[in-house]
Amino acid sequence: MKWIVVRVVVLLSLTLPLSCQTAAADLSVPTGKVIEDVHCSNDAGQSYALYLPSNYSATRAWPIIYAFDPLARGKLPVNLFKDAAEKYGYIVVGSNNSRNFSLDDSLKSANAIWNDTHLRFAIDERQTYTAGFSGGARVAGLIAVNCPQCKIAGVIAQGAGYWEPGHPPSGPSLYFLTVGDEDFNWPEVIGVRRERESAGTPYRVRVFAGPHQWAPKPLLQEAIEWLRLKSMQAGIRKTDTTFVEEEFSRALAEARDAEKQNDAIAELNAYRLLVSDFHGLKDVGEYERKLAALKSSPTLKDALKKEQELIDEQHALTRETSMKLGKFLDASFDERMSLRREIVDNFRQLQTQAEHADKDNRRNVFERSFNDLWAQGVEAGQGQMKQRHFDLAVNYFQMMGEVSPNEPWPALLSAEAWTAAGNKKEALKSLREAVRRGLKNPDLLEANRNLSALAAEPEFQTILAEMKKN
Repeated sequence: MKWIVVRVVVLLSLTLPLSCQTAAADLSVPTGKVIEDVHCSNDAGQSYALYLPSNYSATRAWPIIYAFDPLARGKLPVNLFKDAAEKYGYIVVGSNNSRNFSLDDSLKSANAIWNDTHLRFAIDERQTYTAGFSGGARVAGLIAVNCPQCKIAGVIAQGAGYWEPGHPPSGPSLYFLTVGDEDFNWPEVIGVRRERESAGTPYRVRVFAGPHQWAPKPLLQEAIEWLRLKSMQAGIRKTDTTFVEEEFSRALAEARDAEKQNDAIAELNAYRLLVSDFHGLKDVGEYERKLAALKSSPTLKDALKKEQELIDEQHALTRETSMKLGKFLDASFDERMSLRREIVDNFRQLQTQAEHADKDNRRNVFERSFNDLWAQGVEAGQGQMKQRHFDLAVNYFQMMGEVSPNEPWPALLSAEAWTAAGNKKEALKSLREAVRRGLKNPDLLEANRNLSALAAEPEFQTILAEMKKN
């Protein structure tokens, strides 16, 4: 699914009071397995998914990652991180309450799970990190910036950049970012890479093949490995020579491969990695010279220019349709009918252009443009739903469903809007449509508070039973 990113975040002061109590060994929590629902002792309405390494003991402090998913699916990031967490000894926590378009819920969740984990577990306050996907990545960054007493050492951001797009935060110093090559937020993440490269602040950016989604497991393992390496470089963790040599060999192989491919931007990433991440751990003088020569080369300047052209083209491709999506809000009934036809035609034109593009980067720019506008349409509907303009919200959702006939998300959102409007018949009809389009996870219905009014309906229970059976 094309999960939604929060584009505008209202700045709130975040206070997460650190627990002064000593963590006790919580023998009630199993180790070495994902626990999907740990309720906070001081707030039973707040819960989180949890992974404790199999050798966890309260006799020493452990690194921890607090993860935020845009749909409050705490177990999703915990499952993605757990293998690396087991291998390298990290606690992973995933909020079951933080979600897009509800910043209050997200901040309340962050407070609750912070306090609960500090009461239950032995946590290394020097190695405390946040992670998130899409709007969850922004929440992760917001916590890191607005809670100085939390001393967040780094952020793992997936499919989005900073908590406030285009505005570099004052901290934390470490940012590991991933983004799909079809992700509408690709330009934003590339912008973060450029900003941090220019400022000389530590970063690592990885682009994978795919749309707007959590990064694949291997990249999340790399994120933990990078944080581990940086903690050794900073003297927080004892240097593991074998680990450092393995990471250095991998980075060197990446640089040599980039050279063979004549990919100047890949070379920039690889040499920056060698110089920034291994300074003080290895002799990197040779790579500093190579990086300096590359940065002043016409080859890199040309590559960066072409990269910028792709970013500019995406903005140009989306500008007109984006304006029409905005006009749809205040248009009359007849004007909306006309705008809807124009918007749908523009979406279909982008799909056709992507199908006939003769190069991967050209195809990707059309796909990113389509996904960008699609996200704007869905976000507009969610904004209207939050203001209780349910008919208008459904209009946006149905329009996005029309341009993506195999995507269940707009139908599910329509069901939420109809439920909030008190129209259970249309809500159940939309749920059926979401299932027909491929919705398979019953958790998205059972744990969805926006559908709780349907829980007692026999048809709702039938839909759930059918999903679980299949």
